[in-house]
Amino acid sequence: MGQLIRAHDWDASPLGTPESWPQVLHVLIDLMLTSSQPMFIVWGPQRTLLYNDAYREILAAKHPALGLPFHVVWEEIWQRDLEPIVTRAYAGEALHMGDITLMLKRKGYLEETHFSFSYTPVRGPDGVVQGFLCPCLEITEQVLEERRARMRGELNEKFRTLRDPRALSIEAAALLARHLGVEQSAYAEIDEGGEFALIENDWNNGSMPSCAGRHRLHDFGPDFVADLKEGRSIIIGDVSEDPRTSTPEALETFAQRGIRAFLNVPHIRDGRLVAVLAIHSAQPKHWQPADVALAEEVAQRTHAAVEGARAEMARHTSEQQLREARDALAMATQASSLGWATWDFATGAATLDACGREIMGFGDSEITIADWMGHIHSEDRARLDTEIRDCIRDSRPFDLEYRVIHPDGSLHHVHGTGIIQIDAKGEPILGTGFVRDVTERKRSEQHQNMLMAELDHRVKNILAVVQSIARQSLARGQAVGPEAADRLVARLSALAQSHSLLARSRWEGACFEVLVENAVAPYRGDDESRILVRGPGLRVTPKAAQTLTLALHELVTNAAKHGALSRPEGRVVAEWHLSGDGHGRRLIFVWQEQGGPSVDGAPSRKGFGSVLIERMLTSDLGGNVTLDYARTGLKALIDLPLDNLRAEDGRVESSFSPAKPPEGDRTLLKGKTVLVIEDEHLVAQETTTALQAAGCTVIGPASTIGEALKTITTARFDAAVLDVNLNGELVWPVAQVIRQRGIPFIFATGYSGIIDIPSAVKDALRLEKPFEADRLVQTLAAAIAGVGGK
Repeated sequence: MGQLIRAHDWDASPLGTPESWPQVLHVLIDLMLTSSQPMFIVWGPQRTLLYNDAYREILAAKHPALGLPFHVVWEEIWQRDLEPIVTRAYAGEALHMGDITLMLKRKGYLEETHFSFSYTPVRGPDGVVQGFLCPCLEITEQVLEERRARMRGELNEKFRTLRDPRALSIEAAALLARHLGVEQSAYAEIDEGGEFALIENDWNNGSMPSCAGRHRLHDFGPDFVADLKEGRSIIIGDVSEDPRTSTPEALETFAQRGIRAFLNVPHIRDGRLVAVLAIHSAQPKHWQPADVALAEEVAQRTHAAVEGARAEMARHTSEQQLREARDALAMATQASSLGWATWDFATGAATLDACGREIMGFGDSEITIADWMGHIHSEDRARLDTEIRDCIRDSRPFDLEYRVIHPDGSLHHVHGTGIIQIDAKGEPILGTGFVRDVTERKRSEQHQNMLMAELDHRVKNILAVVQSIARQSLARGQAVGPEAADRLVARLSALAQSHSLLARSRWEGACFEVLVENAVAPYRGDDESRILVRGPGLRVTPKAAQTLTLALHELVTNAAKHGALSRPEGRVVAEWHLSGDGHGRRLIFVWQEQGGPSVDGAPSRKGFGSVLIERMLTSDLGGNVTLDYARTGLKALIDLPLDNLRAEDGRVESSFSPAKPPEGDRTLLKGKTVLVIEDEHLVAQETTTALQAAGCTVIGPASTIGEALKTITTARFDAAVLDVNLNGELVWPVAQVIRQRGIPFIFATGYSGIIDIPSAVKDALRLEKPFEADRLVQTLAAAIAGVGGK
C-alpha cells in the first residue's frame, strides 16, 4: 500500500500533494503502513480514506478505494451505522466498540460482518480535529462460530430430551432454519422407489406456504435429483440462475412454493437416497461455506438421531412384548440421557458432547478413538470390535451394550447406537451415534435375578420346615384324628405368622417383643394383666424369628391346654434380659406360669412340642433350654447367644401391641348364604367345609375375576369371602361392587400387609393364609356384625 500511496495522484484529491500534508499525518501513515493489524485513516473535511495492506482484505472487492471519501466507500452502511460514529469522532470523542454488526456488500452480495475497532481523533495545532486513526479487527468468523456453537448446544439438548423421531427431525430443521435466518425448513424422507419425498411436518415463519406433503422429486429438475442421489449437497443461491433448477417446469414448482434459494443435504444409506434436510429461502441468498458445513453436520446428526430413536422405540416395543409374554413385572427403564458422539477414522479423533463425556468418563481434553477403547472394559473390547467390523461389512447401524470404567474406578454399563459411513473401498471414514448409561437397568436385572434365587431358597427352606413339622406332628404310633390335625394346623399357622411379620420388614428381621406378643395375643382375652410381657428392645434375624415363633407357640398352647392359661385365675410372665459383654452377650428368656393346675413333675414321655422347644433352640440357635416342672407351674429358662440372634443393624424396636383378632358370634352365620371367591381348589374346599360346618350355604367357589363379577350380579348372598389374587389379577373390582351393594365381606390373602388396597375397601377385615377354621368363622361373623367397613 505504501507504493500505491506514493503513486497516487493526490493533486486532484482534497488532501492535496503529500508535501502539503501536516507532519502528524505523515507520522500516522508511517505507523499505519508498518502495522500488520488492519488500520485506516480518515482525514480532512472531505473525510478522505487512506489504509494499509491488512485493511485491503476487509475492503475485498471495494479495493482500491485510496483517496475516496469514507462515505462513498461504505455507502451501504454510511447513513445507518457509520455517519453517527464518524460525526462523534470529528467532534473530538475517542470511540471504541468491541463488536459492531455491519451488513456489507464488498464481495458482490450482502453479508453480515462483525468488527472490533477504535476511533482516535487527531487534532491540528489549532485544536481542531483534522481526522482520526482507526485500528480495527474483523471478528465475523469468531462471532458466527460462537453462534453456531450455541446452536449446536441447543441441538444437543433437543437430541438428549426428545425420543420421538418425528419431533427430532422437526426440531433439528427448525433450529437450523432460525440460525441461518431463512423462512422454511423440513426433513423429507424418500420412498422406497426413490421417486417421492414425504414431509410430514415443516417449520416456517409464516411467510411461505407449508411444504408438508408428498412431492415428486423430478418436478424440481432431473439434475437436481441426480445430485441428491449421488449424496451431494445442493446449494442454490437463486433458482432462476442455476442450470439445475432454471427449467420452466422447475421454476414453476419453486414459484408455487415461494422458494428462491435453498440448501438440500441428502442422506444415503446402503447406496440409496433415504432422506433430505431441506432449507428454503424466499429471497436469493449466498450460502456461506461454514453454514453449508453446519447444515451438513446437523443433517448427519439428525439422520443418526432419527434412526437411533426408531431403533430405541423398536427395542422398547420388543422389551414390552417380552415382559407381557412372560407375565413379569414391568421394569422401570425410564430413558436415560443421550450423549452424542462422532468418530473420525481417518484422523483417529473422537468427539463427544457434554452428556456423552459424562457417560463415557471423559473430561474436557481432546479424545481419540484409542482413548475411547481404553475406557471400555478389557473383557468387552474384542466383542465390541467384532460387532463394529460386522456392522461396517454389512453396512448397517450398530446397537450394542458394553461396560465402561471411569477414571475414579467406577463401572458403568453403556448402550450405544449409531451408524458408520464407509468409502468406496468399504473402509470406515466417519461414525456418529449416541451413548446411553444403562447402569441402573443392569443393576435392576441383577437384583431381579438375586430375588428369584432368594425366593427359591426361602420356598424350599419353608417346605422343608413344614415337612418336618408334619412328620413330627403325625408321627408313627400316634393317633391320627381331628386333634392331631388341629395341632398340625396350629403349628403351621404359627409358622405363617412369623413369615407375615418378616414380610412386613422385607425379611430384614423382626422385633423379639412382637414375636412374643403375637404368640400370646389370642389367649389374653379381656384381661390384659393375665399375661405380662416385658424386656428390652431386640431385633432378631429371620431364621431366629422362625425358630422362636414355633417355640413360643408350643409354650403358649401347652399353657392353654394343660397349664396356667387353662384356668381363669392363671397367670403367665414372659420376660427377658441381656447379660454378658461383647461376643459373649446372651439373651435370657424366662417363661413362668402361676395359678394353673398343680404340676406333678415332668411328663413321662416328651411330646413333639417339648422336643421342638429343646432341640430347635439348641441346634438352630446354639442355646440351652431348661424346663422346670415345679408344682406351682412350668418355668422355662431359655439361654441363647446374642450373636446367633441379633439382626445386622441391631436396632431397638419400640414395644408393640398387636390388634386383637376380631371375634364374632359364630351363630350369626347360621342360615346365611356365603359367596366364596378363591382360585386354589384345596383352599376353596377347606373354606367351604368350615362355612358349612357353621351352618352356611355356600355359593361358588368362583375362581376368576370374570366368573366372580358374573356371579355377584346374578346370585343372592348375605356375605362373601374374597381371595385377593385370582390367577394374577387383584380382586378389587369385585370387592368394590360388593361394597356398593352393602354386603359384608372379608379378604382372605397370602399377602402380609405389603400390598396397597384401594381406599374404597381398605377398611374391610382381612384374614391371612393359612388360617384355622375357627378364625375364618369368627372373622366373617365379625364382618356381618359390623366390625370393619360396610
